[in-house]
Amino acid sequence: MLPQAALVDLSHRCLSLTEKWHGRANLSSVYEFLMDAAESDGHSLYLFGQLPQERSRDGYVRVLDGQIRKRLYNSATTHGQKANKPFIGCLRQEAGESPIDNLVLPSVMHRHRAILLKVGHRIQQFFLKVLQRRQKAILLDFGVSVEQKNDATTFHQIRLLMQQQARKSLAHWMLDEYGTVLESYGQLPDDVRELADKFLHERICASIHGKEEAADDDMEAFLLHCDKHPGRAFRNSNIEHKLMLFKAMAHPGVRILWRSDLECFTQHRYVAVSWRRAVPLLALPAEYEGGRGSRLCTLRAAGALEQTRFRKNIFAYGEAHGLGQGGGGCAEGLQWKPGTLMYEFGTLLCEDAMSKVPNHWVTDIEKIVHDAVILCPEGGDLDALPGEALHDAGQNPVVASSIGPTQHVQVTRAGVDDFPLMAESYAPWWRADLNAWIDLVPVGSYEDAFFVQVRSATPLAVPLLLCLIHLRARLLEVFGTTVDFSITCHPTVDGEFVLNIAPVACIKKIFVPKGEGCMGLDFDFHNPDTDERVTSYRLPAASVDCSHGKGNILAVTDEFWHMSLEGRPVLARLYDFNRKPGARALVESYFRA
Repeated sequence: MLPQAALVDLSHRCLSLTEKWHGRANLSSVYEFLMDAAESDGHSLYLFGQLPQERSRDGYVRVLDGQIRKRLYNSATTHGQKANKPFIGCLRQEAGESPIDNLVLPSVMHRHRAILLKVGHRIQQFFLKVLQRRQKAILLDFGVSVEQKNDATTFHQIRLLMQQQARKSLAHWMLDEYGTVLESYGQLPDDVRELADKFLHERICASIHGKEEAADDDMEAFLLHCDKHPGRAFRNSNIEHKLMLFKAMAHPGVRILWRSDLECFTQHRYVAVSWRRAVPLLALPAEYEGGRGSRLCTLRAAGALEQTRFRKNIFAYGEAHGLGQGGGGCAEGLQWKPGTLMYEFGTLLCEDAMSKVPNHWVTDIEKIVHDAVILCPEGGDLDALPGEALHDAGQNPVVASSIGPTQHVQVTRAGVDDFPLMAESYAPWWRADLNAWIDLVPVGSYEDAFFVQVRSATPLAVPLLLCLIHLRARLLEVFGTTVDFSITCHPTVDGEFVLNIAPVACIKKIFVPKGEGCMGLDFDFHNPDTDERVTSYRLPAASVDCSHGKGNILAVTDEFWHMSLEGRPVLARLYDFNRKPGARALVESYFRA
């Protein structure tokens, strides 16, 4: 993968050039490049194209083989997890408040940890270079020059020659395996790397044993905080946080590494874009969860500087599937270039801890729209440059969101025409003050099984955003956290955007006697407003979300696969099950007011 600094430079250049060409900047081509590269970086265990898929006859549903995806997902979560595995020349990626809060890893650590990281990495690279020199010497013995090693014909010749030779060394064995010279330490077999890491761990730790000054309780607490809550102030005090940072600099048993030096040890790369919030982000305080008639609070004020950081979703269920994460509480390369202290100290400076907003109960309409717009060329497909593509964006309701603490929007390569339900209209009316068409689109057989559709060429216009966040606020003020939302934004080929807002009930996962639940298991999904279960609706999925709600369904059984191929009728039943009674009447009264 490219270094993070190189992606920063690419993002700068892409934004600048597309603004000159289109009149509005976009990151579409760089995003596509990153998604393609990340599919092959060794952390995504499958390519999206490997998942079997089929369209329903009416085109409304694309069904994906969720059985294969589930097996790959389970394999990934257990892959390489071994007890007491020494981390030499690498870092644990579990830092942060959630599994995805790890784009910027903490750069303050114990001295012995820094030595194991930096020195271990250098020795690993030295070992790799020795193997590479031996492999090149072997190639020369066979009369193959180094310049020829990547030629397809030469590749097969090398493998045949290797198979004729007794495997005398690791260098021979790896030439037989790959047919070319090693390029990275990660290509070595797991058992070889485990033995090397164990040896290095013992030798390095023995050399520094008893020579490191122990950290006191406050310093240990500070190090733990920086690991578990990157981007947030220690003990909620910016002053105390910076005081502890100075103490860490002076402490002989602690090291602070530059962010640029640490980024090569992170598994994930991302591209970031900055934007200025035009309308406030409203949410219900945590203490109101489950209540009704609650008063909203402002999490982010209008005018706040936001960051969207696009990364790969390693368990993709769509083309070019990425996550548009919110800010991580640190400066990004678009404001402060690598090499500046603001950038290099990363999360340790806690530039804007309030930008780390949660995902559950914080549906961010403006961010959803912004993330879709910045990844689409102005004018849609009509004036797209090579490498640019249309992308949609959406945020899931709580029942379909496995990660609550870290804000993220789901992004895929798709336009509104790829999923016909999202393009449906019923009785749209023009709102000149919003420069948009508004429509209430029925989906199911109940009046509350619907979504609000907004079609506009200027989806980020302040009057329109204010209208939509006030609509969400009105629903929350009446229903509290008994209502949730599936919100998606889809581009059209001619440059407009379709924003669909589905108010839904808060579906709950419940436990039932084994054999009575989903797939005959011991759990079911329950709509508390209608007292209905998903098993009574013959559904392959339980939630209206930014994937299933548009017609992109993961089927985990053969029965669900065939059920999904019914097309629009299965989507109608899905919206029926997820309906929020009273939502449509409230929406109609809001727009009539």
